[in-house]
Amino acid sequence: MALGRTDLKRLALSAETYTNWVPRKLGPMSLRPGGKYLGSSQSDAAARYLEFIFRTNDTAIVEFTNLIMRVWVDDALITRPAVTSAVANGNFDANVTSWTDNDESGGTSAWVTGGYLGLTGNGTAAAIRTQEVTTVETGTEHALKIVIQLGPVIFRVGSTSGDDDYVTETTLDTGTHSLAFTPTGNFFVQFLNRLKRQVLVDSCNVEAAGVMTVTSPYAVADLGLIRYTQSADIIFLACSKTTDTIGYQQYKIERRATRSWSLVKYYADDGPFDFTNDGPITIAASALSGNITLTASKKLFRASQVGALFRLTSSGQTVTATVTAENTFTGAIRVTGTGSGRVFTVTIDKDSVGGPFACTFTLQRSLESDAGPWTNVQQWTADVTATYDDTLTNQIAWYRLGVKTGDFTAGGTHQVTLTYTVGSIDGVARITGYTSNTVVSAEVLTEFGGTAATDNWAESEWSARKGFPTSVSLHEGRLWFSGKGSVWGSGSDNFYQFDDEIEGDAAPINRSIGSGPVDNVNWILSLSRLVLGADGSEIVCKSSNDDNVLTAANFNPKSTSTQGSFTVGAIKVDKRGIYVTRGGVQVYEVAIEEDDYEYGSGDLTALIPEIGKPSIIRIAVQRQPDTRIHFVRSDGKVAILLIDKIEKVLCWFLFETDGTVEDVVILPGATGDGEDAVYYSINRTINSVTKRYLEKWALESNCVGATLNHQADSYLQYSGVATTTITGLGHLEAKSVVVWANGKDLGTYIVTGGQITGITESVTSAIIGLTYTAQWKSAKLSQTSEDGTTMTHKKTIGHIGVILKDTHYQGLKYGRDFSHLDNLPLMKNGAAIAADTIHSSFDDEPFEFDGEWSTDHRICLQAQAPRPCTVLAITFPVEVHAKR
Repeated sequence: MALGRTDLKRLALSAETYTNWVPRKLGPMSLRPGGKYLGSSQSDAAARYLEFIFRTNDTAIVEFTNLIMRVWVDDALITRPAVTSAVANGNFDANVTSWTDNDESGGTSAWVTGGYLGLTGNGTAAAIRTQEVTTVETGTEHALKIVIQLGPVIFRVGSTSGDDDYVTETTLDTGTHSLAFTPTGNFFVQFLNRLKRQVLVDSCNVEAAGVMTVTSPYAVADLGLIRYTQSADIIFLACSKTTDTIGYQQYKIERRATRSWSLVKYYADDGPFDFTNDGPITIAASALSGNITLTASKKLFRASQVGALFRLTSSGQTVTATVTAENTFTGAIRVTGTGSGRVFTVTIDKDSVGGPFACTFTLQRSLESDAGPWTNVQQWTADVTATYDDTLTNQIAWYRLGVKTGDFTAGGTHQVTLTYTVGSIDGVARITGYTSNTVVSAEVLTEFGGTAATDNWAESEWSARKGFPTSVSLHEGRLWFSGKGSVWGSGSDNFYQFDDEIEGDAAPINRSIGSGPVDNVNWILSLSRLVLGADGSEIVCKSSNDDNVLTAANFNPKSTSTQGSFTVGAIKVDKRGIYVTRGGVQVYEVAIEEDDYEYGSGDLTALIPEIGKPSIIRIAVQRQPDTRIHFVRSDGKVAILLIDKIEKVLCWFLFETDGTVEDVVILPGATGDGEDAVYYSINRTINSVTKRYLEKWALESNCVGATLNHQADSYLQYSGVATTTITGLGHLEAKSVVVWANGKDLGTYIVTGGQITGITESVTSAIIGLTYTAQWKSAKLSQTSEDGTTMTHKKTIGHIGVILKDTHYQGLKYGRDFSHLDNLPLMKNGAAIAADTIHSSFDDEPFEFDGEWSTDHRICLQAQAPRPCTVLAITFPVEVHAKR
């Protein structure tokens, strides 16, 4: 589109074709690196790859295919060895036999219909089940595949019962876990729960031999819509759907060790909540805690609300606790007012089964908060129902009742309660099952303050009924979600807190974005400010002062651009964000503009607007050796942008291969490499069968010739005894491959039966893979003369000079078009150049160029793998036939 703008220096020095050459910001360009074959995706299905970066030398790649997650570490899939150890009755099909009952007094473990191990604590006492597993293959890695139906569940694996020397005590959330350890003998598996509500374990089995797989919720059509952000060993996920506006519930990828991974549901137990009910419908809870039912006065509930939170505000305050051990207390009541308005009731129901018990029950008070500090105000040693008046006129005080450490001297179960008719308590429950439009089952997350029906309730904003966020990011110590026209920021340094009752600067943030088409938020970026990419605009969230952090009271979302964003994740490059506009083709950056120090958008494709066609489907950024942004296109090519703000470099070029690129992921390179690790997911047709390979860019430092030159695609690196036959090439069956070994190009061979034979030289190491071609075609050649531009005048080139580095003596071809190409001269300084020479440098006099007189004269350069080539410069005198 811009070939006629030779008056612009940037365009006059540009190229019309720039494929499979990789430029450097200093100016040279090289035949691009090859790609090492690592393996196939699950069942060769379309895949999405996410980077996991704990630190620059501790990384992994997470692979998602249709409903499956796998993990690559050190360029290999995590694979489980074969072992004969087995967990007895690990599926809980009909009972929980084979699992030892270690329940503490007050805890209950039992089989639950549907095939689950149910564990119910009482807040202090735990429900516990344990099994000893016989180990035959001691010293061999084992892995337990655990599915939690309803968490959280505390889990341990140890060499003795209750120990955790194999798997340190950890909390397993709802989802699938694959946890590895290496036993030196029999091992003990233990599940535990102290919460007052029931948790459910679906299964626990020794993982079968083969690649580790974890069940995923994501359908293949939605893999490109996954958005993610990482904090230490956890990746937080949000994802919309192509089929509806509900999206997927948020998930977390958790890593507990290099070879132990989980995929679980993300839950916030305290919000965010929608507006408080202002209608006539009331809701009553069947109990203050535990597993309960919620009953609505009119039709309210739907099956799609399973998983939703409901917050009920009581009229009056009731707190209770079941005491089976020391240091057990009720929740707190808040006492205010004067006179009789401060009086509350104390109830102690002491269990005397089995004989008298010498427990001492203590009423404690705090004048600071419901979390203490606590002062003893009265004690009892027997059953009692009494009132208490603290006479603290117009003071706010909190009270709790229970048994202190050292005051529980015998067994038994004791019920203690405080009842106060004034004030209220907010209780929260999560719906776990649908019975009817007026009745649902639920688990209490924060105890209710009463069981009477109340019209003061609120429903959470996230559910399968109301929808889920579509994007996620970390910014200023908060976890941010956005979508549905809203943005939510967690409590400061608490990624699971969304309680809108909290006050102060650390409180969560829950805001509507504003006007315009903003329902779907395609990405969130943490730049100097929080930036959202919505369907119709880009939105900057800022405080009133640029130096202040965002808070609930100081949060101002403002539209900074109305380009609108495409359904592709954006990436951060220093202080700038790079994104695709809503048409799916143009690439823009959002950055602070120098004139007003506000964020604005700029077009990075202004000089080559067609580079993103037909559309861009994925973005990743490479920082070493130069900053290159990889844009995977829907046609399987990759448009790559070399960019350097200081040097004012902006250069687009293309990656092509024998297949179509479908995804890209980039990890920090190893220490000393000086290059990031670039991975492509490539769809190749192999022997008429669709295959999807994960391939890793070779280091550019390994693409300069030498004994091994890593310039072939989907390549295998052979190392072994001297041979003229190389096996292990089944992934390239029936393909024509090139071989580089012994410091030279050894020609082309056809893979048959997974091998090639008849190599012209015996080799002990070799690179074997697919060839590819790099082509560079100049822009229109023009220069100024006394008559003005020579653009429409006939012109020709008679000679060309090249300056090369690390180039095969026949590694570069040149000509006026790609149908008329010549090889480099075979003579230099009057002497023949030895075969297979790699020019460490080449700077000779110009040689003949087969030009022709034309108004549109060009220079074309071509290189082909596996022969290395780096072009530092070309020179060419242009003869012009100007009309006068």
